[in-house]
Amino acid sequence: MSSSLTGESTGESKTSPNNTNAAVVFTNLLGIVNHGYSLTWCKSIFAYLGPTAKDTMSLRSYCKLFSKALKPLPCWTSFPHPKYSTLNKLFGRFNEVSSSGSTNIPKVLLIDNGVHDEAGFVDIDYSVSIIGESREHCIVMGGLLMKGKKEDDINVSNLTLRGSKCHGVCGNNGASIHLDNVSVENSGYSGVYVRRTKRSTMKNCNVSRSKGSGLFVGGGGLMTIDGNATTIHHNCTGAFSNRYGLRTDSSSSIHLASSLTIETISTNNGGGGNCGGEGTIKTL
Repeated sequence: MSSSLTGESTGESKTSPNNTNAAVVFTNLLGIVNHGYSLTWCKSIFAYLGPTAKDTMSLRSYCKLFSKALKPLPCWTSFPHPKYSTLNKLFGRFNEVSSSGSTNIPKVLLIDNGVHDEAGFVDIDYSVSIIGESREHCIVMGGLLMKGKKEDDINVSNLTLRGSKCHGVCGNNGASIHLDNVSVENSGYSGVYVRRTKRSTMKNCNVSRSKGSGLFVGGGGLMTIDGNATTIHHNCTGAFSNRYGLRTDSSSSIHLASSLTIETISTNNGGGGNCGGEGTIKTL
């Protein structure tokens, strides 16, 4: 069902499914229907296979059994969008609807593979999950500015942010940021900048070739990093001696999961080196 305001869906897609690689594999399971397997068995096999959000939409449209076995997504929409030519225009509308108190607003945004040129920050002012089709091929040229309330959570996964003229990801005294399998590249200032938020997380992310620090946490903020695929490298290209791969101010902290060390995730950074600042950077 679509909203007349934004065109987002409040349930599964009613159009023909997209033949993504995973969906093609899953279609082999259609034999389940003919062999009379139970709903419980279907739920178990899908829990094991773990279809993506996009595949879930496709699979739920194949048959009633799959529709019952897979939970529908929350209210969602996708980009590119027929009504809005850029992500910033799309979120401008969403932010407007959210500020009016309406609940008819997407909680999930699926971004297709491609190069999406934003030429600046995309402003995000409410709790939402942004899911790219793939980190390698879903590329947003620009950065994300996270606003919202302190109790809000903005989740970003499976995409690349590249060439922001300011920070690649910026959150200041608002929503908590949760990055999963995100690459932040060639930012004009810090790759990831977090200030005054204490619940922000990064998992299996790459931050590289920022002119400023790779990750800067300030104003009493806290960033928790997890995932053995995490890399913070070749940042501080702007030749500032007080910039680091990992940087904190006096009241702030960066916490690493027990499987990580500063030496393994932060490498080959310029400026003052791979880590520094007056705050705390430690493995838990």
